[in-house]
Amino acid sequence: MFYTKLRCFAALCCIVLLSGCAYQKEYNRVSKNGTIEDKYNFALKAYDKQDYKKSSAVFEELLPLFRGKDALEGLLYNLAYSYFYDKDYYMAAYYFLTLSRQFPNGSKVEEATYMSAYCKTLESPDFRLDQSSTKEAIKQLQLYINYYPDSPRVEEASRLIVEMRKKLALKAFNIAGMYYRRNLYNAAAICYNNFLRDFPESPDREQAMFLMLKCRYLYAKNSFKHLQPERYRKVVDIYDLFLRSYADSRYRDDADKLVQTAKEKM
Repeated sequence: MFYTKLRCFAALCCIVLLSGCAYQKEYNRVSKNGTIEDKYNFALKAYDKQDYKKSSAVFEELLPLFRGKDALEGLLYNLAYSYFYDKDYYMAAYYFLTLSRQFPNGSKVEEATYMSAYCKTLESPDFRLDQSSTKEAIKQLQLYINYYPDSPRVEEASRLIVEMRKKLALKAFNIAGMYYRRNLYNAAAICYNNFLRDFPESPDREQAMFLMLKCRYLYAKNSFKHLQPERYRKVVDIYDLFLRSYADSRYRDDADKLVQTAKEKM
């Protein structure tokens, strides 16, 4: 019994190996000498086998030959998803966007528009890195919502926008903190002010407003004597705004001390 099972297993391995060799030979033959139809059929076969590197390679090779033809829509669709499933989100986003632009009245335009934006969210890096992809994702997602307000994907698109904005807010908050730690108080105050303007929904808003107040105080304190009165006056103005929004703030005691000193210095 044991040897019978072993022979069956060995036979199965041989079949799989031979099948793999035959598949690779077919790819080599099609790549070198295959007709357009042969290549297209193999690309679809590779796609079905989840061999997305080969499917994308063959679809890319066929792309120039399908320009101006009705079949281009299906090719772009499969090419975009080949890159998507292979986790090459940059190329996937590019081809989904190409599909939506070249076939604005096609059956796949809504899906392609959403997927292009979604790929941009997957490209979005850690908040410490450049956020160009994050900003582009927000832009494309908002355009999708504007174009297709009744789509069932709108809820997910809105959630992704919130997620992307949180990342931008975190980056902006940390940039302001970086200036603060380097004692660049004027630059830090400007960044905190921009943060408050651009991200009114942020849970860090209260802390940012207090830190802006503190940065304005430290900037005034380290200024030339003749510049201090006007700069301390800004501290008082910011304190008034702070109280309107956060009268019961956990930073209230510290803020009161800063503004009291500012008034005395004025």
